[in-house]
Amino acid sequence: MDYASLLNQQQLAAVETRSQHVRIIAGAGSGKTRVLTYRISYLISERQADPSRILAIAFTNKVAAEMKDRACKLVPDSAFFLHVSTFHSFCARFLRAECRSINYPVGFTIFDEDDQQALVKNIAVDFGYKKGDKIVKTALEYIRQKKCRGDYPEDIVIDREAFDEEKECLRFFVAYEKKKTAMFCLDFDDLLLKTIRILSENTDIREKWSHRFDHILVDEFQDTNDVQYKLMKLLITPQTNIYVVGDPDQTIYTWRGANQNIILNFAKEFPDAETIILDRNYRSTKTILDAANLLISKNKKRVPKNLYTLDGAGDPIEIKRLPNAEGEAQYVISQIERLARKSTPPEYRNIAVLYRSSYVTRPFEAEFAAHGIPYRVFGGLRFYQRMEVKDVLAYFRLLLNPLDDVSFERIANVPKRGIGDTSLETIRNEAKAANLSEYNYLLSISPNNSDLSPRVITALTVLLTKMEAVKQKLKDNFEVYSSILKDFITDIGYYEYAAEDESVDEDRAANVNALFDDITHFIANNPESTFDDYLQNVTLLTSQDDMNEGNYVSLMTIHIAKGLEFDYVFVISMNEGSFPSMRVENESGHDGKEEERRLAYVAMTRAKKKLFMTCNTGYSFVSDSHAIPSEFFEDAGLKFPPTEYQEGYGDYHSGYGHTPKGGGWKPASQGTSSFFSDGDAIDPFAKEPEPEPEAKPASNGITDWKVGDIAVHEKFGEGEVLSIIDNSIIVVNFISCGKKTLLANHPMLSRKASKGGQA
Repeated sequence: MDYASLLNQQQLAAVETRSQHVRIIAGAGSGKTRVLTYRISYLISERQADPSRILAIAFTNKVAAEMKDRACKLVPDSAFFLHVSTFHSFCARFLRAECRSINYPVGFTIFDEDDQQALVKNIAVDFGYKKGDKIVKTALEYIRQKKCRGDYPEDIVIDREAFDEEKECLRFFVAYEKKKTAMFCLDFDDLLLKTIRILSENTDIREKWSHRFDHILVDEFQDTNDVQYKLMKLLITPQTNIYVVGDPDQTIYTWRGANQNIILNFAKEFPDAETIILDRNYRSTKTILDAANLLISKNKKRVPKNLYTLDGAGDPIEIKRLPNAEGEAQYVISQIERLARKSTPPEYRNIAVLYRSSYVTRPFEAEFAAHGIPYRVFGGLRFYQRMEVKDVLAYFRLLLNPLDDVSFERIANVPKRGIGDTSLETIRNEAKAANLSEYNYLLSISPNNSDLSPRVITALTVLLTKMEAVKQKLKDNFEVYSSILKDFITDIGYYEYAAEDESVDEDRAANVNALFDDITHFIANNPESTFDDYLQNVTLLTSQDDMNEGNYVSLMTIHIAKGLEFDYVFVISMNEGSFPSMRVENESGHDGKEEERRLAYVAMTRAKKKLFMTCNTGYSFVSDSHAIPSEFFEDAGLKFPPTEYQEGYGDYHSGYGHTPKGGGWKPASQGTSSFFSDGDAIDPFAKEPEPEPEAKPASNGITDWKVGDIAVHEKFGEGEVLSIIDNSIIVVNFISCGKKTLLANHPMLSRKASKGGQA
């Protein structure tokens, strides 16, 4: 085979190197899988390596299968003998052969995550807890974190608890290992840890396996963790050839245990190691690469390199700063429509929308649905289907419809109120006997005639009292309903509950905030709308189905996008606090900032033809302030046009929602006609017709509120305007009752005077 004609100079050097220890620093789009498969082919065809003595490790099963398929096409006679797998699948094969040394049968069972959870729940019951208690999740996370570091219960000594329930979690861990062992089961972490234990404690077995492979090749080496690296070293001898491929600039899994120092310090571990850098990119344009190179150069912990391409500069990177999240979504959807129309029928499959955290997709999903654009969310649920969003919406639906038993049963014990399945069954039966809905039954419940415990009755009475008070506030219509509802969700402790369930890639409290952003935007666009209108809007959006399977826009987090590529990539919501993540920076400091920058680098280098990067400056419940652009724009040398604000945020003119001069696209919905059928709003709380009050004007006529103005409300009295949201909602600090969020044109509002001016 003429490798020189099939590979560029750097790739050829990487394939034909004679060094025993080799580190390939393979930049994004530089053909690392190609190099790995040609390396295997070269070893077999040119260096007469025995294919059965080559072990190649990939990061995922999909990549392992692809790598083996490619290699087998190059050296077809070797297909049967090649070992290409992930670390876990290699260990499973090893344990089937060597499990008797730990007194396990060959037919042991491998637990997945659901199996683990079920076992921990059963242990909780044994310990006197309920399966749904918080300790179940806490203990499960504790077990996984400890085993990811290579620790079993006997390795853990607690002198001082790191958190309140650590000793209890260790008790769960002990019971978990005992029960699992009694069932002859292993979880995913066990596959690695038991393999390491066998190799470490049995000299004869280690001698046999370490001499089984002459060549060990490891892909995505930057994502290797300490346990995997320890395993690799147990499988080598002084004569083993080690060939690792990775890119420190794409280390984005440290929160899952990846240790970037392993690839960075490879030359220290193996002083004779040769490092070859693959920096010619076959994916992206020069313009995209120049910006990505400049961005990542700000990191200190890396192997210096600059990606380049022999292709042209390509289209400029499109950066946009929009006035709010909805405007950002409308801009992105307008660009997607323009790109898709280049083909007949429209082509969506080569377009991706990438983001740091899933909660930012809410306005984008709404716009996709409104425009009938097919899309698919990878690695997560659509916004309105997420657990915390559905919880909050269930509360809202119950406020409107006390006959909704489904919504009641969803929220009865969320947040935790000590109301278990037995109590719910009692409520269900007693309400049915009284011929009432569960909510209405509890409004009139008598402790003397119920089998519910006094504690459960008290907890539910407190909740329903709060809900009835919220109903009255919504009926009075003195405040914007988004503010009333947000205060209610805060009061019942849902934010605290959601915050306890956060992870690196999913911020549940932020998802709840994003829902309130959605409500605020809906009110701003539809000031005459009712709470019922909003819920109807949400219901219609959640019923949208993906269309034309295969031809859709891909929405995914950047973590999921790693290893993928698309012609057109939109990186959205690049705002300080969101991307880079404020939480990651607070927890990990400078290292956290560098990982966030690597995430941005990965996102940018997914784009082949054109890259779009957007942010917004709208008010957000997430940060409780107006957002500012991510510092990563500046890091990448990307500057917003100085005239952007004068001309109205790029494609906008003189504020949000206006049509560009000379035509162009318009926002998807003006008023309610895009989502709602015609008809008058109905007061869901009215029990019987009441005399109509004297008509009030629909608006106070004030359109130019300023911060510092003195507002006068017929009920709340005087207060100072603190902030203005979307030019249609104001936050006022009233002397009598503190901060309130109101429609700017509410007829009960008037303006007295500003601090330094006149009304």
